[in-house]
Amino acid sequence: MSKIDNETFAKLVREYSINMYRLSYGILHSKSDAEDAVSEAVLKAYENLKSLKKPESFKAWIMQITVNEARRIYRRAQKEIPADQSKGLEPAFYDEHHELWDVVMKLKEGYREVILLYFYEQMSLKEISKVLHIAEGTVKSRLSRGKKLLKEML
Repeated sequence: MSKIDNETFAKLVREYSINMYRLSYGILHSKSDAEDAVSEAVLKAYENLKSLKKPESFKAWIMQITVNEARRIYRRAQKEIPADQSKGLEPAFYDEHHELWDVVMKLKEGYREVILLYFYEQMSLKEISKVLHIAEGTVKSRLSRGKKLLKEML
């Protein structure tokens, strides 16, 4: 049973909303879809707040919900939008390092997610493993390969 009340939940959501948006955008490459993913994640998190066993794990928990929602929206969009229409969409979000963000966004999804969670969200390998539902060794190898690819691209 979670010990997070409604006021604390709202405070934590405000604190992590930019992190959730950045992660969603990293998966979806669309401002409106990323906003939808964050909104859906917040709603699902609120509805399932009682399932959060450790309040100190809130960030990893809500980021996992965000990843799941972004992936759901991505799968739905893949079925609806012809491939030729999805190209050429302009990025709507940048961090303070525009060039680095652009290069990170060019990585394949598996590497991009790990890079975003590790460097932008400062999550541990163990937390990333839980969020993405993959083995910690897989996180390590994707992180290593992703960093190598970034180095080559830069």
